[in-house]
Parts: sequence; structure tokens; C-alpha cells
Amino acid sequence: MIPLGDILLYASLAVSVIALAGLLLKDLKNIELLNKFVTPAIILVAGILTFSYLLLTYYFVNGNFEYDYVWQYSSSDLPLVYKLSGTWAGQPGTYLLWVWVVYLSAAWLAWTTKHSTALARRTQIITLLTGIYLIILTLIQTPFKLIIERPEVVEMIAKGTLQPDFVPEVGNGLNALLVNFWMIVHPPFMFIGYATMTIPFAAAIVYLLTKEDGWEELGRQWTRFTWLLLGMGIAVGGVWAYLVLGWGGFWAWDPVETASFIPWLTLTGFMHAAALHRKNKTTFSTAAPILAIVSFILVLYAAIVVRSGLFNSVHAFGETSTGTLLIIFIVIVSLVSLVLGMRRYFEEPDKIIEDSGFWNKTNIFYVTLLLFVILAFISLWGISFPAFIQLTQGLKVGVASDTKNFFNVWSYPFTIVLLLALGFCLNYNEREKEEQKKILFIVIGLTIVTMFLRTETFYVLDHSSPFWAREPPFYKLIGNISVISIFPSLIYATWSTIQRLITYLRIESIKPKIKGIGIAIVHFGVVFILLGAILSSNFTQTIDRINIPLATKGELVPVGHGYGIKIIDFSTRNLAETKNVPAGAVSISEIYGSPENYVSNNVKISGKVTDVANVQSPPPVVYTTYMKINDGTYTDGLWAATQSDEPLNIQEGLELTMEGFLMTGFKSNSTGSPCTAVTPCDLIVFSSPEQITGGATAAGKYNVQSVRLEVYQDNRKIGSGVAEYLQSDGGSGTFPLVDSSITGTDVYVIFQGLGGGTVPLTLKIIPAVNFAWIGVVLFALGIILIMAVKTKSKDG
Repeated sequence: MIPLGDILLYASLAVSVIALAGLLLKDLKNIELLNKFVTPAIILVAGILTFSYLLLTYYFVNGNFEYDYVWQYSSSDLPLVYKLSGTWAGQPGTYLLWVWVVYLSAAWLAWTTKHSTALARRTQIITLLTGIYLIILTLIQTPFKLIIERPEVVEMIAKGTLQPDFVPEVGNGLNALLVNFWMIVHPPFMFIGYATMTIPFAAAIVYLLTKEDGWEELGRQWTRFTWLLLGMGIAVGGVWAYLVLGWGGFWAWDPVETASFIPWLTLTGFMHAAALHRKNKTTFSTAAPILAIVSFILVLYAAIVVRSGLFNSVHAFGETSTGTLLIIFIVIVSLVSLVLGMRRYFEEPDKIIEDSGFWNKTNIFYVTLLLFVILAFISLWGISFPAFIQLTQGLKVGVASDTKNFFNVWSYPFTIVLLLALGFCLNYNEREKEEQKKILFIVIGLTIVTMFLRTETFYVLDHSSPFWAREPPFYKLIGNISVISIFPSLIYATWSTIQRLITYLRIESIKPKIKGIGIAIVHFGVVFILLGAILSSNFTQTIDRINIPLATKGELVPVGHGYGIKIIDFSTRNLAETKNVPAGAVSISEIYGSPENYVSNNVKISGKVTDVANVQSPPPVVYTTYMKINDGTYTDGLWAATQSDEPLNIQEGLELTMEGFLMTGFKSNSTGSPCTAVTPCDLIVFSSPEQITGGATAAGKYNVQSVRLEVYQDNRKIGSGVAEYLQSDGGSGTFPLVDSSITGTDVYVIFQGLGGGTVPLTLKIIPAVNFAWIGVVLFALGIILIMAVKTKSKDG
């Protein structure tokens, strides 16, 4: 029987084909036969896909492990929010999310344009072709595949090991790295951005094909929205890497994160090209649509990076058959756009009649576009070359001794030039051009001079890295440049942005003023992000391999370089915050409620150790450990004791399960015992070490170890908080302590999980990283202001 979800996908495919046929008949033959059904059909498909996604969500919430995808990415003990986010944790779910948003976009296009113009109809045709292709991919990687279709399950059913209607009782669960708030928002940002890029791409294709005006205006808000969503997706991914993956930074040139950054760069270039194109339709008449199409192709390429299995990334999905289909799609789109772009270029070359000479705004924009393309190509080559060699020669190679060095060396010079272009272009004025050129040359001179300034850590490449000695001469040449050289161009860009902002504030008309403020804020965002990235990456101080003994809890332990760490408390818990009582265990409140039922019998209790007392007897020496166990059901807990020939390392905060003999009115004459002749223990459990289990782990699939600690510098507290370590069947993840100061410096401590009676930690002092987050906020605020002001093209 075909699952309901797949039936819905097949239905959406059939209705899409009808809508596409109606549009083609109208556009090619002017036949109205199906035209009146087109808009309702597209809206219907959007509705069907909405229902499909809600159905998948319902399966996740209810733990319906009949479906393979639900079983892979969910489990019953996950909190509800992670069951919801599990729907986009794997590629079948992300395909469904992607195609769903494509059709929501198509429905919005249909609703707002009514397909009243040829441009709208043709844009819709390209959009539907894309959507149909994605529906087919979603059907191939369907999230509604039944678990009994898994090959190993099929084999076990054939052998009679499993019943034909087999349904697992528990799910496989999410990878520990995905059990985080930022995972909840990162994939939706990315895939909504991917999906909404379809409309600008389709409009650009139509323009190259037919030369119809209005394409840029049709796709303008979609472009801005896509830029915002992709930017936020990348930023949130950076936050995720910073707070979860334990990189100690927000950017590591990981192939997947870099792949999403590439289309964002070309999209930024497209937005700059479109800004001049809308003022003069002959300007960037080929470059603008080509950049829009290239951005869409790079979105598809980013999807391949995630799905091909060729790219070594912490968050790639692994190899699938849809990777090949995406490559075919890219080849088709690339060939079509190449042919159309060349025809457009040779048929109607740009007729630029603006400022004469090289130093004019159009040429500066050309330089800017070229820089965006170069930076995108550096990133593209950096992640693609190793994969290409592996695919063609079976060899695992890197682009440099240390991969990040390749990106840093090649990107750094072009980033400086981009900042110089930004500064010059923002403040460009034909009448004051000569004066502005002088300022630019001064800044260039300062940039060159500052390249030779030397400090211990201010190099493009880290000289203390073991990879430095093996770098080729060119890398050493660039790597020896002082990063101080970026500050003249940063200051120049900041000054130009301020000047531009002042100009915008003087405008009386409200719409241009708001839009201008938005543009200025976006460019301030660039400055903040670069400032935060450079300072944080060059001045981070790291002390790793710190192991603090559990026994030193409450004591300040020096860790080097004037820093010290004090462990305040540690504990374990189940992620779902539900107490999983071991079989046979009795709650402490039950024991105190009816002691006569348990005294002089064996009982099993389970809970957290809240107090410990160790007692040593005279020779022959016997060690007695007293532990107060609290399971949360009784205020004061219950004492338990065990004896051994060696001292036991049991610490407060551990979760233990123990079984033993329950006594009443117990007294001890040993010094240090909590049960004395004066204050005997009314109830106590005597156990043997072999009957104590659990150690530092709590019951359940997801165990979280937490360490509350304080960080000191020269005996002055500089940070405090909780670092956590999540362990599950599907792996583990670190959730560092991050304590930000008013200066923007983060005290950052990674906790790798209790082991060997110690707390293993890595301490990082990361300066100015919060400037980067401020820059991201400015990016978002600026583009939202720009989007809020809807303007028409000059010739539109």
C-alpha cells in the first residue's frame, strides 16, 4: 500500500503538470483551455504540500516509527521541539521543505500577478519546471518510506526474524550535535532561502530569452528576501558552530558552510548589478541576469555538497542518488543560461553613456562585481578541488597544508580591495572625483605601509602553526602580511558609510531616506563582521588539555597564563527532564512514608549524591563511604553507606543507583560519620560497591553532563556559567560555557565529559567576537529597511 504522504506527493506532481500545460498552451498557442485552472491548480499544489509537511510533522510528534525517516531522526524521549525540528534533520525532509516553499512562492506569484503578463506567465513556467523537478527528487528520497522497506529489515522479514508488520518501539534519535536550539532555526533559514531564489532565477531566464522588461522588478523583493534568509542561515550556522560544535569560532571554512556562502556572495553581486540596472536598463543587462542565474546554480551546488558524500563535512548528509540528478539539473541550467547569456551579450551590448574615463561609478561597480565573483570562485575552488581529485583519482588531497590557510591567503587581498571599492563607491561624486581619488590613494598607501608592521600575532597566517614551515613561498609571502593592513580600508569604508548616511539623513522624502539608511546600515554590518572576525581569530588565547580533579571542587585551580578555574558543581540529567527510575527502584518518599515495609529488607534507590563523608577505620583499615541520595521525592534525601578496602571516588552531583539492606537508628563511633550516637541515622541503606551502578550517567537516550564553573584571571573572576556535554547513542556534542563581557570578549570553556575522576576542559579567551554578531544584526536590520520601501524601476 502506498503511504498517504507519497499519494499526496504524486497528486501534487499531477496537478503541477496540469498547471504547467495550461501556462504553455496559453503562452505558445494562445489556447485558453486550461488557463483559468492554472492559478487554482498552483494554489492547490501549495495546499497539498502544506498538508504533506504537516503530516510528516504529525508523524514525528507522535513517534510514528512505521516510517523510516521518522525512525532515523526521532525518538520518544526527545523534547517536543526537537521532534519538530527532526522533520528537517535529514535530506528527505529538507527536500520536502524546499519544494513546499517553492510552491508557496509560486502560489504567491500566481495570486499577486494573476499571470496577466507574459513575463509573469513565463516566470511561472520556469518556477513550475523547477518545482516539478524537486517533487520528483522528493519522491525519490521520500520521507514517507516505510521502515519495512529498509533492505536489512526486508531480509530479516524474509528470514522470519521480524514480523511483516514490524514497527520499532523506539527511534534511532537525533545526532547529539543536532539537539540544539540553533538547529531548530538554521535549516529552515537555508532552505527557505534556497527556495525563494527560484523566482529571481526564473525571471532572469525569461529576460535572457525574451528581453522583456520588468524582470528585475518582479524578482527584486524575492532577491532581498533570499539574501536576508541565506545571510541569516549562514549566521545562525556560525552561531551553531560557535556554541555547539566546539570550534571556538564561528567560521572554519567547512565545505557545507562555505557552499552556502558562495551563492550569497554572487547574490550580493547581483544586487549591486541590479541597483544600476534598474536606473539604466542598458547597464549590466547581461551581467545582472547571469549573476541571478549563477546564484541559483550555486544554490543547487550547495545542495550537492551536502548530499554527494564527497565533501568531508561535519554536517553533510552522505551519498544519495539525488546528487546525480542535481548535477544533471545544474548542467542543463548552466548550458541553457550560457547560450542565452552569450546570445544576449552579442545581440545587444551595453551602451553605457555615463561618466567618461575609468573612474566612474559604473566601472567601480564592475570592479565590485568582479571581486564578488573572485571571492566566490576562491571558495568554490577551495571546497571543490579536493572532491574533484578524490572523484577522478581516488586520492584524498587538500588545497593547502592547513585548509583554512588557502581561503585566508587568497581571500585576504581581495577583501581589502573590496573594502577600498566600497569606500570609494559609497562616497562617489563626479564633481569631487579628483579629491576622492586622492583620499583613495592615501588609504592605499597606508594599507601598503601597514602590511609591514609586525606584532606577535598579527599575521595573515599563524606562524606558530606546525603547517607554517611547509607552506609554499606565495603563501608565506601573503602569510607574512600584517593584518593591521586591513584597518586603513576598514576605517575608510566606515568613514564613507558615515558620509553617505549623513547624505541620506538630509533627504526630505521619507522613502529614499529609509532606503538610504538601510543601505548604510548594511555596509556598517560589513565593517562590524570583518572587525569581529579578524580580531577574534587573531587574538584568541587557548589553553587546552585542562584536567581538573573532581576532588578539587570548590577550589581555584591554576591552568596557566594567569588563569584559574573553580568547579562549583557538576550534575547529570536526562535531556527530556523526566526521571527515568530504574526497574525495582523505590522512591525515597515511599520509604520514609512507610518505613515498616522496607526496614530489614533489601531496597533499591536511585538519585543524585548531595553529600559525601568518607571514614577510615583503625588497622586493619576499612574505608566507609557515606552518601546522601536525593531522588527529588523527599526533601532531605536518604543516607547510604558502603565499605571497601580502597577509598571510593564518589562525588557530589553523581547520579547513582544502589541496592542494599535498609537499617533504622544506625549509630557509628567513627570520626566523620554522619550517623553518631548523638544523632543516629533514622534510616540508612547499606550496600556493597558492586551493588552501586550508574556512576556519572543518568538513565535515558540523551544524557547531559553539566559543569558549573568560574574562570579567574589573576585571581579576579572574569566569567562563570555552565558547560555541558551531551551524550547519546548517535554521538556526542559539547555545549561550551560562553560568558560575554561588555568589551565584547567571550570567556569560552569547552567541557568534554567527565572521565577518570577529572573534568576535562579547554579554555579560550575570544576578543571582539560579538562585533561579528552585531554586524549580522545590522545586516538583517538594513535589508529589512530596504525591503520596507518598495520602489519602481526608473524606466519601469
